[in-house]
Amino acid sequence: MGDFIVVCKPITILMKRILLLAFALFSTAAVFSQAGLSSSYGTVEAVSYGNNSYKITVRSSRPHGEPISDAVIARPTGKTAALRALGRDSFELRAGGHSVRFALFQSGDTAGFRFALAPDERWYGGGERALPLNRRGYRLALNNNPWYGYGEGADNLNYSVPFFTSSGGYGLFFDNPARSYADIGKKAASSFEWGAPSGEWSVYVLLGDYAGVLSGYHKLTGTQPLPPRWAFGNLMSRFGYTSQAQVEGILAKMDAEHVPVEAIIFDLFWFGDSIKQTMGNLDWVNRQKWPDPRGMIAGFKKKGVNTILITEPFLVETSTNYAASKPFLAVDSAGKPYYLTDFYFGKGGLLDLFRNDAQAWFWSFYKKQMALGVEGWWGDLGEPERHPSNMYHNLRDLGYSKRLFKADEVHNIYGHAWTKMLYKYYAKEYPAKRLFSLNRSGFAGSQRFGIFPWTGDVGRNWSGLRAQLPVLLGMTMSGVPYVHSDAGGFAGGEGDGELYVRWLQFAAFTPIFRPHGTALYEVDKAAFSYPSEVALIDTPWRAPAKEAIRGRYLFLPYNYSLAYLQAKEGKPLMAPLYFYYPGDTTATKIQDQYFWGPNLLVCPVLEKGARSRHLYLPAGNWFDLGGRSYAGSRWLDLPVGLSTIPVFLKEGALVPTQQAARLRNTAADSAALPMLYYCPSSTPTRFDWYLDDGQSKSSLASGRYTLLRCEGVRKDSVIRVKATPSNQRYTRKQLQVLVAGVSSRPARVLVNGKSVPLVGSPTESAALRGQSTAYWNERFGTLLVTSAKGMKAALAIEVKM
Repeated sequence: MGDFIVVCKPITILMKRILLLAFALFSTAAVFSQAGLSSSYGTVEAVSYGNNSYKITVRSSRPHGEPISDAVIARPTGKTAALRALGRDSFELRAGGHSVRFALFQSGDTAGFRFALAPDERWYGGGERALPLNRRGYRLALNNNPWYGYGEGADNLNYSVPFFTSSGGYGLFFDNPARSYADIGKKAASSFEWGAPSGEWSVYVLLGDYAGVLSGYHKLTGTQPLPPRWAFGNLMSRFGYTSQAQVEGILAKMDAEHVPVEAIIFDLFWFGDSIKQTMGNLDWVNRQKWPDPRGMIAGFKKKGVNTILITEPFLVETSTNYAASKPFLAVDSAGKPYYLTDFYFGKGGLLDLFRNDAQAWFWSFYKKQMALGVEGWWGDLGEPERHPSNMYHNLRDLGYSKRLFKADEVHNIYGHAWTKMLYKYYAKEYPAKRLFSLNRSGFAGSQRFGIFPWTGDVGRNWSGLRAQLPVLLGMTMSGVPYVHSDAGGFAGGEGDGELYVRWLQFAAFTPIFRPHGTALYEVDKAAFSYPSEVALIDTPWRAPAKEAIRGRYLFLPYNYSLAYLQAKEGKPLMAPLYFYYPGDTTATKIQDQYFWGPNLLVCPVLEKGARSRHLYLPAGNWFDLGGRSYAGSRWLDLPVGLSTIPVFLKEGALVPTQQAARLRNTAADSAALPMLYYCPSSTPTRFDWYLDDGQSKSSLASGRYTLLRCEGVRKDSVIRVKATPSNQRYTRKQLQVLVAGVSSRPARVLVNGKSVPLVGSPTESAALRGQSTAYWNERFGTLLVTSAKGMKAALAIEVKM
């Protein structure tokens, strides 16, 4: 059986004429068919899902081929796609001016597809891998897998996604949650092979460039709902807080250091005094250490701090709820509750979260804690971490009542089912609120249930930090937009303050900012402990770490607007350089820099003791955060200090930010002054600044939000910036606009057509409250314009040089 190349080029006029002639000379069956075609394994069908997406399905008599995934929410258009048989088991799909050729194979229980690899073709995606972004040359296990203390080279982590994008102008999504594999030129250098031992035999083919394929995937599987706004702030977390007095004391130190805290995340000590033998208690067992959970949580809430608790789907036999859980556990081949004897946390069982009754029983524990004021949840070990092949699950409530399913068949969708369960019950109990749900494992489509996955138990070392770049970028290009890491590193370490600072600087430009690491101290003296809270970090590391948090809050309006773009249009928050510069052969090879949203280029410092950063700027002009400009299409070596990380705004960028004399959490951010940062370009650009109440689940659907349409252009010697609110529902009374690249004193500045005074300092501008003013900073080449009307009316600024 041969491999077949995927051809993704427009059909030329000559080719179209040849095809028309072929239709005239040969029978329909000999060329293309709108119906299914036969193969050695069954009938092959192709159906359109719109948006240049097509599903190819093999209707086979192969056992255990049930389509158990719910990843795809799009519906077929009702139109079939043209298929042609090239051989007994090889076919061509022709659609949208492109052709895709593929071959089928079956070996024992494994069935799948083969696609040929062009000589220079690159492949991206597949979920969490600390591998090069181009996954060609690797055989990837599609198997959600915990990996303690990992670093660079870890090839199979907690969250696999069977979605891949080719540099050839198409993508492939294999909607099958079984433990399976994708061999991208490892076994045979010129062949992409996917195979699974059970589940539906199908593949979705998505045509387009990188942005088009990712957009098409989100149209198939859904986008992520808007998170609560506080989710973009600083989340206080460690493994783990052991008493009420301890956690309240640490929060007091954070307050004293003026470090904002949005939430406190409790690891497993909230339900037990030891790491082992307590999992499944699911309540505040030790009332000496936790004398008043309700009062503690209420006290946090008064400060604008939310409470998040960890849960796991395992119950050990020494826990208080093990006996009651037995009717809801996954089973063995005899139908008895499966008894795990080699689980790290103790002997016990795993909840069968595919069953409605098991979900309802589990939810009762969530509901009890939410009655105390708990706001969000952290799901751990959801791969599941221990999931033997001879464990069975009951999928009767999903419509499959004829048999039980082995762990291997449902493994990758277990965390997805858990996240979905939490989302469903939370929506029923709290229909107006947005869910915050940490979980380190899921499947394609989990994003629409509000999952915030982290990258697992990464090593607390420089290799662990460097590993986060390909892991996070690979995941975001796999359609999982809110992946993040334990900032500072989780496992092991040696108290490297520089590593902590560099990790936080990187994390400030990722979807979730959550410093977290092992800090067990007396609980486990053998484990290396290091605080994750910046207020407890020694000098000289504390000050630059606090600056990283300040940077996080500076860009919070921009970050929140990125959430809107993801929810509304499926845009990524993070993206590799190749996503925005696909034709730049240098950019396609870079994986230690990335885009944060469409406008910021981030270059983390990834080497200990670094005093300079070697980096690449793509074509165009670029501005650093101080307003200095740089020409692109070249490599640079820039000096870096402990408190600096190279971040650039591309020409034309419009970036919403906020300024505050003191950092405050989002519950008290009314004192923050909104500011729009513009980097002039001769090409007109725009950006929609999204504003709402930060918490209502229905904001988008109900239209209860404000878009501040920001536009800018430089023409000859005039710079124009506009900001137009869609309504006044969430506008603010103050607004400043900072224009970069103003290298000489402006001749005149107009606000809404009226000339405004050019003051000598920002302090003088503040003194003229009620007037629009402008301040030119000669040192940085920036112009600060303060509008008297703020956001509440259309703002038009002209800077005449």
